[in-house]
Amino acid sequence: MIQNNRSKIVLLLMVLALSAVAQTNINKSYFLIWCSDGYDKLSNDAPETRALGGAGLTLGSGYEYHFKNFLFQTGIELSSYSSKMILKDTLLVVPMVDTEGSPYSGHFRFRNTNDWQNVINIALPLMVGYESPGGFYFLGGGKLILNLIANSITSTNVTSTAYYKALIGDSNDGILGDMPNHGLDSETRIVRSSFNLNSIFSATVETGYTFNNNPREFSNKNKPRVRLSIFYDYGFALLGKNNLNSDIFVNTSNKAEYLPAIHGFLLNNIKSNTLNLGVIGIKATVLFETKKYSCNCTKY
Repeated sequence: MIQNNRSKIVLLLMVLALSAVAQTNINKSYFLIWCSDGYDKLSNDAPETRALGGAGLTLGSGYEYHFKNFLFQTGIELSSYSSKMILKDTLLVVPMVDTEGSPYSGHFRFRNTNDWQNVINIALPLMVGYESPGGFYFLGGGKLILNLIANSITSTNVTSTAYYKALIGDSNDGILGDMPNHGLDSETRIVRSSFNLNSIFSATVETGYTFNNNPREFSNKNKPRVRLSIFYDYGFALLGKNNLNSDIFVNTSNKAEYLPAIHGFLLNNIKSNTLNLGVIGIKATVLFETKKYSCNCTKY
């Protein structure tokens, strides 16, 4: 009798142990929502420009499937990126005629030229990864990013002077300036414009920690799981002739006078016909399990 009882106890303990192990290894699926914030930079290979970057914000939702400790994730996200680019000082010379019919050359020097770009995208991520029993995880994959809106605001300081061959000029060089009544002065001009981007193909990596990762506590209380992570995206967009700007100068006057300024130059004088996007930041994700499981184990 004692031997039979011992056998029953051993068998019961084995069943309980196998049940607990099986529950922790159940393949689960989750509905996700996330947000991220960080630093982004739109850049090109034009020799006259330098990209400084800006702030980016992303909101998304998706689905994640767990096969043992492996993760498979997809979804959709909406992003807003802002980036700043500066342009080297440049000079524009234009043949002109004054009000008396005398020909001269208008010299327009552009300094402190800044371009702020803002783009709104929708992205489709596809990622795979691994999560350890302790909660640390890693994801890697790619994104297809489709541009919805792309705008820029360009600010530059313009100094206007006039060159006459027959005149000595202000500095014995035939150039006249500092004459506001004749439009020969300095002022800041701002131009708002829009541009088009083709699809961006981006590689992405993400690593962090998942809280509420204890399967017993999660099953008992049905708590959502929370992740905090850092991520990095790097992608490129192929540009066609319809995307590129051949001329960065625009006349801001709606009258007979000529008041040149510079509009968005992100897509000007690009040699490789590609535009690069880099994003690095912090991401918070909430995971809601799509199916609830009861826990047959005792709480700690």
